[in-house]
Amino acid sequence: MLTIIELSAREDGGHGLQSQSHRTECWLEGWVAVPEDLVQAAWDCGGYCSLALDGDGALVGLTPIPRPAEPEAEPTEVEQLRADVDYLAALTGVELV
Repeated sequence: MLTIIELSAREDGGHGLQSQSHRTECWLEGWVAVPEDLVQAAWDCGGYCSLALDGDGALVGLTPIPRPAEPEAEPTEVEQLRADVDYLAALTGVELV
C-alpha cells in the first residue's frame, strides 16, 4: 500500500492524505509519497503537520501541528425551538415545569 500526502497545506493547515493498495509510486501532481516509516505518523496527525523534504523533493520527515478547533454544531430544530420557548417564558415571567 502506498500513502501520499499533499505538498501544499489547505487553508486550515492540514495536508490531504490518500492510500491505495495497488500503487507503487505517487500518482497525483502536487503530492509526494510517504515513506513507510512515516506512514503511521502521517495518519496519526491526520495530515496536520509540517513536511521536511530532501533536495530531490522526497519526504524525509514530518512534524505534527495542532489541529484547528472543531466549529460548534448548529442547534437542531428542536433545540432552537426549546431555546425560543425558554426565552419567551423568561420574558413573560412564565415558569415552565
